Amino acid sequence: MKPFVESIHRSYESLSSRERQVADLVLESPGEVSMYPASELAKLAGVSNSTVTRFVQRIGFDNYDDMRVAAREARNWGSPLFLASGRSPESGDAPADPIAQFAEQEMATVRLALEGLDQARLDEISAALWQARNLGFMGFRNSHYFAGYARWQFIQFRERTRLIPGAGETVAERIADLGPDDVVIVVAIRRIVGKLKRYLEALSGRGVKVLLITDPSARVTPAYARWTIICPVESSYPLDCYSGVLAVIRLLALETFKKAGKPGRDYLEKIEAQHEILGEFE
Repeated sequence: MKPFVESIHRSYESLSSRERQVADLVLESPGEVSMYPASELAKLAGVSNSTVTRFVQRIGFDNYDDMRVAAREARNWGSPLFLASGRSPESGDAPADPIAQFAEQEMATVRLALEGLDQARLDEISAALWQARNLGFMGFRNSHYFAGYARWQFIQFRERTRLIPGAGETVAERIADLGPDDVVIVVAIRRIVGKLKRYLEALSGRGVKVLLITDPSARVTPAYARWTIICPVESSYPLDCYSGVLAVIRLLALETFKKAGKPGRDYLEKIEAQHEILGEFE
């Protein structure tokens, strides 16, 4: 699954506008590629058969059948990214109870986001988050809120966390001292700012390990991340759903707190003791 999707992200900027139409369609619902012949994919994307052929070769496959096999294997493996359809449910399929419909779709986004994490991958990421010398959090526009929320989770049990950029600061001022021993969690839920790719290139160039939390519309940026977690945000409603994003962040914090062990609990106790001394809470 990972090489199939990442190969599209790595090649995306070099694709022609027609080839990008194919890439966008495939990335929206990569699992469905396994069910389409090349002519059907070309029709859905509004391009010629030869454009699909060029797209397949540009992302590293010898032919269309090889790409379909890669998608089929990922679908059979059970990746939620490959099992999910990019189409919103028809209004006629909605339950009679609108609150039940809302709850169902909220829970679906949480489930799909969490199913993209297996325990081995979660252990690898959480260990890196605890062992990092510095742990940074980056996000812009609505993603800035999620980056701040993520830092608030981690700041309770580990030292040396930072929001990038901090108030009144530039990104350069907050990453100049970062290197291979550091990790930055980048939250990039659509629509992302134009300079994000440049920031990710800068982090990658310094050897910083990046955990990217994004949605299925991401293009290019996953190629610069050590780990990428895809959180679906679409539903049949006009406003995006971020329940899955928050659930992933909370799960990462909880798993990292487990890795922290006694040092993490000791740090939490120090904070609580200071709260008591300063009388900050009623």
